[in-house]
Amino acid sequence: MRITKDMKMADVIQMNYMLIPVIHRFGINLGFGDKTVKEICEETQVDLNFFLQLVNTYHDKDYFPKEELQSIPSKDLVAYLKMTHSCYLNDKLSEIEDLIVALQHTESEDKKYILLIKDFYEAYKNEMTEHIIHEEEVVFPYVLAVEEICKTGVISEKNQKIYDSFSILKYQDVHDDVEEKLMDLRIIMIKYLTPPLDASLYHKIIQTLFILEQDLSYHSRIENKVLIPKIVGMEKIISEMN
Repeated sequence: MRITKDMKMADVIQMNYMLIPVIHRFGINLGFGDKTVKEICEETQVDLNFFLQLVNTYHDKDYFPKEELQSIPSKDLVAYLKMTHSCYLNDKLSEIEDLIVALQHTESEDKKYILLIKDFYEAYKNEMTEHIIHEEEVVFPYVLAVEEICKTGVISEKNQKIYDSFSILKYQDVHDDVEEKLMDLRIIMIKYLTPPLDASLYHKIIQTLFILEQDLSYHSRIENKVLIPKIVGMEKIISEMN
């Protein structure tokens, strides 16, 4: 069932509670009352079309309106992706790390495997953090500069410097889906690590890995299928200007 502007926002959450973090990244908090999606978006100054396209993308894995999302201004796409990065760095990665540390203090015969999990995750967290920093400091400024050049038809000295220092194709070549390594960690835990006596914590870690992996998959899809092709097209326009 597709989410529409006339649905009550509370009903959207009831339909799919996994949308809570997605909605929160738009700066929308719980406590909707009986207000509709359209009313909430108007109150919070969120672009209604972008909101609907994105939440439906997360709600239905078979729904991906690539052309509609590519029509969204790059600054709005970047703003959302930055909010997603903040969620990963400030919440999700630390949450999983805390759970793994807690697992170390449980009674288990597989201490060496738990240490392996901790080391594997720490390496992943560092790589993920570096990936996010690169996007925040290099890729996103480039995206915004390219959009400004195309919008104004003018290349300022600042934007020229940014444009000459990078290309979205470089990013495309090295942009691996970081969720793959989370899948490796999850498989290790499922196949090789004997659960401790209190298996609830162990199960929670695996469930949290599944949730983050799925979220990263959607995040990467927006970057790979929407943002990158959009900027590739703008690069062609700029090359014709020069």
